[in-house]
Amino acid sequence: MNPQGVNNQVGGWLFHEDDPREIERTETVYCGNSLADLPKEVDPRKHPSYGAGFLRTENQGSIGSCAGNALTECGEYSWTIETGRVMQFCRMFAYLETQKKDGIRGDRGSTISGGTKVARDIGFCPESDSKPYPRSYPGHGWTNREMHEAAKRFKLKSHTVMRSPDDCKTYLGDGLGIIQIGIRWGRSMSPDSDGCITGFRVGGGGHSVVLAGYAGDDVVGRRSGDGYWFLMKNSWGTRWGKKGWAYVSP
Repeated sequence: MNPQGVNNQVGGWLFHEDDPREIERTETVYCGNSLADLPKEVDPRKHPSYGAGFLRTENQGSIGSCAGNALTECGEYSWTIETGRVMQFCRMFAYLETQKKDGIRGDRGSTISGGTKVARDIGFCPESDSKPYPRSYPGHGWTNREMHEAAKRFKLKSHTVMRSPDDCKTYLGDGLGIIQIGIRWGRSMSPDSDGCITGFRVGGGGHSVVLAGYAGDDVVGRRSGDGYWFLMKNSWGTRWGKKGWAYVSP
């Protein structure tokens, strides 16, 4: 179930309250490899730990926690790639603590800039040290001191701003992480029967998802116009797209 229409938001990304300048101010500049040197395909679904919890498909339900879902996806990916061990971080902790940073009350959503601060200053709380994901918005009192203590061990060390599709492809191809993005989500973002999203028209509420890889036209079996497709992961359960994933034309 996706929270279409909850508080006039699609998934809960408050684009009008986000602060891209803050993310840019604290970024670590990244110089990647040449596009010609990148692997032909990056698909975490082919990782040995996929199916054992690595980047499992989540469902945010009727709660506007999309940015918390996307943020924890990035942390989980980086932790697994770095250590070889699958980790599940608490997406509700990330959502609520971001709201506190943003000064937002009620299930109105959150921002990417606030989430970046939470990951850097507070950290990611492991799911094993938190409560189960709730069915309805629990309020800020849901998090506690024990969760904060657990999160101190898992803090974001650096982040980088993507400014073009080439930046995104290079970062993904270098295997350094996956990418949280925010979209003004409308009907144009609905995948077709092949799981492909071929066009984008600005409009609708805000939603945050991740770009987790890419694949060439020959792999997807469709032409994107750019020779490749980004692999996008959503937080609306396995009934959306191809079990929660979609191919997006750059």
